[in-house]
Amino acid sequence: MIKLLKSADSGEEEPDEPFSVLVVDDELGLLTSLKRLLETHGYVVAVAVSGTAALTQLAKNRYDLLVLDLGMPGIGGAAVLDFTIERCLDMAVIVISGTTSVVEATAAMRRGAIDYLRKPFGPDELLASIANATRKLQLERANRLMRDRVEVSERLHRFLVNNSPDLIFMLDVEGRFSYLNKRVETLLGFGADALVRQPLACLVAPPDRDKVATLLHRLAAGVTEPQLAEWHFLRQEAFHHDRPTLDLFMIAEVTAFPIISGNGSESRFTGSYLVARDVTSRRRAEEALRQASARLEHVVSASPAVIYSRDPHSSRPLNFISSNVNDLLGYRAEDLLADEHLWEHLVHPEDRSRFKRSQSCEDEYVQTSCEYRLRHREGGWRWIRDTVRLIRDSEGYPVELVGSWLDNTEAQLLSEQLSHQANHDSLTELPNRRAFERRLQQALECSRAQNVEHALFYLDLDQFKIINDTCGHMAGDALLLQLSRILQARVRRQDMLARLGGDEFGVLMEYCSLQDAMRLANSLCGAVSDFRFAWGDKTFHVGASIGVVSITAASESSDSVLSAADSACYAAKDAGRNRAHLYTENDIELSRRQGEMCWVARINQALEENRFQLAFQPIVPTLGRSDGHHYELLLRMEDEIGQLVLPGNFLPAAEHYHLAVKLDRWVVSTALDWLSDNPDHLRNLSLCSINLSGLSLGDVPLLDYLVERLKHRRNLSGKLCFEVTETAAIANFNNALHFIGALKSIGCRFALDDFGSGLSSFAYLKKLPVDFLKIDGVFVEDIANDPVSLAMVSSINDVGHVMGMETIAEFVENDQILAKLRAIGVNYAQGYGVGKPRPLAELVAYCPQIGLDLQH
Repeated sequence: MIKLLKSADSGEEEPDEPFSVLVVDDELGLLTSLKRLLETHGYVVAVAVSGTAALTQLAKNRYDLLVLDLGMPGIGGAAVLDFTIERCLDMAVIVISGTTSVVEATAAMRRGAIDYLRKPFGPDELLASIANATRKLQLERANRLMRDRVEVSERLHRFLVNNSPDLIFMLDVEGRFSYLNKRVETLLGFGADALVRQPLACLVAPPDRDKVATLLHRLAAGVTEPQLAEWHFLRQEAFHHDRPTLDLFMIAEVTAFPIISGNGSESRFTGSYLVARDVTSRRRAEEALRQASARLEHVVSASPAVIYSRDPHSSRPLNFISSNVNDLLGYRAEDLLADEHLWEHLVHPEDRSRFKRSQSCEDEYVQTSCEYRLRHREGGWRWIRDTVRLIRDSEGYPVELVGSWLDNTEAQLLSEQLSHQANHDSLTELPNRRAFERRLQQALECSRAQNVEHALFYLDLDQFKIINDTCGHMAGDALLLQLSRILQARVRRQDMLARLGGDEFGVLMEYCSLQDAMRLANSLCGAVSDFRFAWGDKTFHVGASIGVVSITAASESSDSVLSAADSACYAAKDAGRNRAHLYTENDIELSRRQGEMCWVARINQALEENRFQLAFQPIVPTLGRSDGHHYELLLRMEDEIGQLVLPGNFLPAAEHYHLAVKLDRWVVSTALDWLSDNPDHLRNLSLCSINLSGLSLGDVPLLDYLVERLKHRRNLSGKLCFEVTETAAIANFNNALHFIGALKSIGCRFALDDFGSGLSSFAYLKKLPVDFLKIDGVFVEDIANDPVSLAMVSSINDVGHVMGMETIAEFVENDQILAKLRAIGVNYAQGYGVGKPRPLAELVAYCPQIGLDLQH
């Protein structure tokens, strides 16, 4: 049975397979005989009775041999043979024919047929021809397979050589280049072809050319082992110019082999094979390492830190320690290296546990830093900051602990001093607020854990500002210092007296009942009251208001305790000063004050989140029509859930805690921005009234802001009217006169608000240059039913008119009140009866309705 190798394109031999044959002939009997004959001899046979069937078979299947009859009707054997040639089918072809035409046989052989058989032919002749075709096909396939393997091997070798990171080249017997790989272009910038037939010496730096000649001589002399050298190769000038970071030379480790042809006595030297590896970076790194080592040696010797190392596996504590340890501890490096116990014996007894933990570093990525004291050879202790890190080898094995000692004595002393300063008042040397709050938090935690009671005092000096203003801050400081000593002498040893700021002190009495606490608080009030402070020729008397609060397990937080004590202190001041007030949850005055303090936080938060709004309320003439829009701007606050809050809820707190000026600044700036952004509305505006608090009358920055913004805008300033209350104006009379005068000079007008509810001094009124007098609504709302209220409103109206002022009545709630106001001649009305407050956003749409004829 005949067997064949697998096709050459696979590159591997496969298990033997039967030889496949396609027999094509239009004589069915012959076709059947041939199929039976060939199958008997082990061939796998397929048949086709026409050229068309043969083409179909050849397109679908693979055959090793084609036995083809040339003379067939239709598509003949020649067409089938052409098909095999066009498709480059890997098969042998034997042509059979009933004719004896030499031309036909020659044409078939030229087309690629291996043999030609003329009918009739014998079985042996056919089998011999097939065997011959089989051997020939096997040889062709084997040769093709070998050629393909050689070509692949050559391509692979060429690829490896050209893509090697090393420079590879061959020399002839004269030392001239016969081959260079492409690496010469990327390393040196020279073209490989340009260097062929050039001597090796032309590529090597001049100092190394004698070394080149010596090595080539040894190779030619017949050495058999590889020769090693290190040369400096030149780089092409333009190549280096385009890459300025490259060195002028490439340092290479060269390995050279002789090329020997022949064997034994007939062998001869025919050239050299050399590999040059670029080690420029390595040599530069080695040089940099050498220089770094030299620098490190200098740095260690000159460093203020003592550098040491030790073996993590040895009982010896030190392998190395720098010589400057003598400056730090008075011991020589040799002393510490010789005595393995000396270092540990120098550690302060209180620091030894911390010292041992610092030396057990196990993580090379984390520095362990620790401070401890070491004894100096001549006595005394030096604070050391010891920083140590574990060094491991490439396999993760610990090899060395490297550390440094830095003298931290002065820094430690400074830290202790700073810590004292951070927790103590610089004037009185008492604990400060920070230390007091920390101690208070500890007392609160103690109350919860042990269910015990403590007490806290919040003490504020009365009349302290008078001394500061009269005699200066030096006198105030002297008073505080003397009083702190008086107070310190009266509190218990275990109690904490602290200066909380300014003239405020705190006392924390741990494990103290309220009865004992109140007794001490009254004692402190008496001691302060009895004290007389002398400064120069003046003697002063001060007092103390003290808020007392109990600290129990039910106390919420340190902030709430301090807030309660502060509220109780203010309650003591409101009750007449120089007394102690005990905080209770049902205390109405304290509840009011704490409510105001809550409003302070809410007001500030609303300012930050821009939750304030402006509303407007019309002011209309009682007779006739207005010559323009006239209204008052009112402030509203949007609370945390979006509900509007009227000013009566938050303004008292704002005025009490000095936030009114901030609110006034917001109202003024918002109003001016809105009016400036609505010029059409501004042209039709008669007057816009804006309320100012009493504190704003003395606020210079607010006055400067208004003057700067309005001084060149008469069209705006002439349409503004600022309202101040009668009480605020009289209480800040001089400030009010200055404030009013400055703004009236640039065209603004003023109204005296709520007239009649305060001091109602006509003498003050005569001096205040206001344009409008707003009659308090307390009187206006009853004039329809109360003759006394009517008489008072009529009197105020008459006085205002005599003084050249126009009058505005507040709280005009209905037509009856409006009719009375018309009867007595009040100029303007304001109230729900003539117009309710509405959001500023609705002002432009609402303005056409303002000024309707109010006459019935």
